[in-house]
Amino acid sequence: MHPFDLVVLDLDGTILNPYQRTRISQAVHDAIEAVQAAGIPVTIGTGRTLDYIRHHLPGDLRLTHPVMTTQGAVIGDPISGRVLSEIVLPIDPARSIAAFVDEQRYPTAFYFNDAQGHTRIYRNSQGGTPTEEELLHHLLGAPAALVAEFQPLVAAVDAHPPVKVIAFNRSQPGTLDLLPEYQRRFEPSLTITRTHEWLVEATAPGVDKGSGLRRLCALLGIDPERVLAIGDGDNDIPMLQAAGWGIAMGNAGDAVKAVADWVAPPIEAEGAAVALQQWVLAASQAAS
Repeated sequence: MHPFDLVVLDLDGTILNPYQRTRISQAVHDAIEAVQAAGIPVTIGTGRTLDYIRHHLPGDLRLTHPVMTTQGAVIGDPISGRVLSEIVLPIDPARSIAAFVDEQRYPTAFYFNDAQGHTRIYRNSQGGTPTEEELLHHLLGAPAALVAEFQPLVAAVDAHPPVKVIAFNRSQPGTLDLLPEYQRRFEPSLTITRTHEWLVEATAPGVDKGSGLRRLCALLGIDPERVLAIGDGDNDIPMLQAAGWGIAMGNAGDAVKAVADWVAPPIEAEGAAVALQQWVLAASQAAS
């Protein structure tokens, strides 16, 4: 009997560099392939979009099971792109956050899914330097359309709300920390989470990677207790708590490590590969 029925991997900070676009390391790639060859499905639990999974991850990862994306708001088929489950922001809180951003002018992106599951991204600013713009391009996703204001996007009576909102909040001297500000203004009408040291994100109330994992398991008919999940960010905490076995990366913060069942080496030391080898592959071999 396999030790787990599903493995869920975060992307940025777990198997991908969180600051620049790079490929998954060969060691991690090989470990994922070996887990799948052993008969245990591997999927992704990420804040990134379904489009990103389909078009920017290596095709030879052979992801065939539904993936959990957009901080748990969207579950979709990585092959066809079909959205299996989507929870958008309630329209009134979406309008409130749009009005706040339009007034304060914080660098922000709104994400909308169309009927085919493709994500449309709207931004209100560009990076000041080529380096900053490259960073925004990597973190926020592309292509993105620049808009002067967000309120017109959600003003119509029949407006389709965004699936998430990201504030670019790079910590610098004199810069307001938007996490407590957003929490004070918008919770509990929205779920507010720091997903990267430079990003604060808003999703529908109750929507996070933990709720996304539980919905994914319900779709697949899998007990969450039979899931191994690996992550590194504060937004991964609900996912690690929802899974039967939660692993924090060595580069994770203390709050993430505190809820984990085990702490892997950091991403620079191929921590995800080490974790998969020890807790999935070796355990499967011992059980057979």
